[in-house]
Amino acid sequence: MSAYTATSRSLVVSGLNVTIYCHPSQSICGAFTPLLPISVLFFLHGRRSSLADVESIIEKVIMMAHSEDRKKDLYIVAIDLRNHGRRLVDEQANMSWSEGNPNHALDMYGIQLGTQRDLSHLIDFLPSYLFPSGERIIEQWGVAGISLGGHTAWLALAHEPRITFGVVILGCADYLALMSRPAAESEIELTSPTLPPSLVSLVRHTDPVYMPYTVDDSRNPFLGKKILVLRGATDRIVPWSASARFVQGLEVGKRGVKKSF
Repeated sequence: MSAYTATSRSLVVSGLNVTIYCHPSQSICGAFTPLLPISVLFFLHGRRSSLADVESIIEKVIMMAHSEDRKKDLYIVAIDLRNHGRRLVDEQANMSWSEGNPNHALDMYGIQLGTQRDLSHLIDFLPSYLFPSGERIIEQWGVAGISLGGHTAWLALAHEPRITFGVVILGCADYLALMSRPAAESEIELTSPTLPPSLVSLVRHTDPVYMPYTVDDSRNPFLGKKILVLRGATDRIVPWSASARFVQGLEVGKRGVKKSF
């Protein structure tokens, strides 16, 4: 454990192992403090990683965000992405085409979309597990993610209206563009059966890049949201070229904030 001393509590929420981090002075995780509203940030790890691998980052964020004049208490909630950490079922399903996994395209999108749906499920149920008598109010929900967790964060921002802010670190909102480079490197054509027609249909129905993200009206699911994008200029796995068009064209409206570095 580092010099940072964020406190954690583990829960099982309808079958999901959840770890909640907060400042030691806050209720649930530590001593009782005045009942400020709560802001919850889901923090999602990367591919072949686990929630344990991002714990040190979470602790630092918790301690840096705490101040005497804060308006909300910050809770950070971490889960293992599907088929990762304590949820690992099939290690081969986390491998790439070059590593012998013919279902790479299907497996990776399934993990992203499934984990995004886990977050909506947790938003539904976590308040009841934490505060069964309504002791405190969760006023705001956000998501942050790294790499595979970053792809999932884009999906959560697109599909969950209760998530109003996000930090996307090395994430991509255009799945087919993202998969084109590794497919080319493995000399694989993105056609059936590598990319089943039903998967293409699902991606075009759910992936953020196919939504009206450039318009300034209620059709745009990102309108009014606060989004920070952190990219890797020389990242080969998640190249900026796969994300640039989406991020540059993304409209968040007058009440939203978009920053990219």
